[in-house]
Amino acid sequence: MTCCGGLQWYNIVETHGIGGLINIYSLCSYPECKAPYPPLAILIFLPVYALANLVPVQWRVILLKLVLVMGPGLAIYRVLKKYRGSRIALLWLASIPFIQILFALQYDVLLAFFVLMSTVMLAEKKVDKAALFLGLASMIKHVALILLPLHVLYLWLSRNTKMLYRYIAILVAAVGCIALPFFVVSPIDFLQHVVFFHSSRAPQDLSLWALPTHLLGEEVVEVVSVLGGLWAAFFLVGYALILFMFYHQVLCCSSCPREKLLAAYTSVVLLLFIALNKVGNLNYVVWFVPAAFMAFEEKHIAKIYKMTAALGLTGALFYAFMLYVPPAAVNQPILVVEDLVQWNARALIAQSLNYYVFAISSLVYRPFTYIMEPLYSPTDFVSDITIFKMLYSARSVAMVGAILTTQVIMTVLIIKKIRWIKEYILSAVQRKQLN
Repeated sequence: MTCCGGLQWYNIVETHGIGGLINIYSLCSYPECKAPYPPLAILIFLPVYALANLVPVQWRVILLKLVLVMGPGLAIYRVLKKYRGSRIALLWLASIPFIQILFALQYDVLLAFFVLMSTVMLAEKKVDKAALFLGLASMIKHVALILLPLHVLYLWLSRNTKMLYRYIAILVAAVGCIALPFFVVSPIDFLQHVVFFHSSRAPQDLSLWALPTHLLGEEVVEVVSVLGGLWAAFFLVGYALILFMFYHQVLCCSSCPREKLLAAYTSVVLLLFIALNKVGNLNYVVWFVPAAFMAFEEKHIAKIYKMTAALGLTGALFYAFMLYVPPAAVNQPILVVEDLVQWNARALIAQSLNYYVFAISSLVYRPFTYIMEPLYSPTDFVSDITIFKMLYSARSVAMVGAILTTQVIMTVLIIKKIRWIKEYILSAVQRKQLN
């Protein structure tokens, strides 16, 4: 599925021209077509996909990934290399969260780049560029706006209200220039796709709030509104505590570089959101990694690397395998929580951009060929079907285990980051006293 409905977006614009683009939120009809992203995501995808159509079909996905994933990934590498050196920058390219998205096609690396640039520009007191980059990030995924309170507090602590007002004005202008034309044309449809779709989604994937999904199945719709409110409440309480810690530490440690604290707390806020969010997509982990690599010591970055690798391997890889492969093997449907409907598991694999992963797997383990191609039934698959039946019967327990494991890892990582920040402040105070 190309960037959550990208092919449908392209077909709409191809059919209706420029009028189709500006009316894309009204012409994209749920559930056949989804446009859950702000306009900039669509505006970036469409010309890239048009360019991809000029190359042979087998190369199109690769071209899309080069532009939407590898391009911003290399841009992050250049930023980290400039500020932290080649070793840390290379560690970013070798990080599991980044490599993981190379097997998918999402905007998360692009979002991570804009967030990193906003953080760097704000630390360098280039408020115009900082506001612009955060505006661009929020027009890729509006979740980036959760960093606005942290940025406002950072500027307020600088005692420069003129700079603060300028930042807010440029941010509003950047968001307005991109979003307002689409909103004015079809305000209800715009809000339905970009805001209400997400607020009404059932908890899913590796979120702690998704545990009832495995117990209730399609009946989880009855508790969606309650769970949605709960996760948001927990996040807001946690965020308020983080802002208080940031405020207190900036005031109490005059010798601590504020820009380092800004990057560190940016990574903490993003990870807190990922951990408490009702949509537990581990592609989101890539959001906080560049900011964390910018902020922490190399010994701490090594631990972040290992823990995020554990998240990717235990969570994304194992969970994704159990989600798709056993049902496809025994020809059972999958409950797609986002839509609360049953889908053919084999069709989902065939439509997925991870098709190439399964294709390579088929060369190693032949039954995957059967899973990918329902009409093909190799004789040696009969002996393997028992294994998949066992996996299918244990599927719910395994997925619950994956959820709990990833939640523990993320919680431990949040605690470690806060501890590292305190250690850094303590060492800065001690150095000042010695001098």
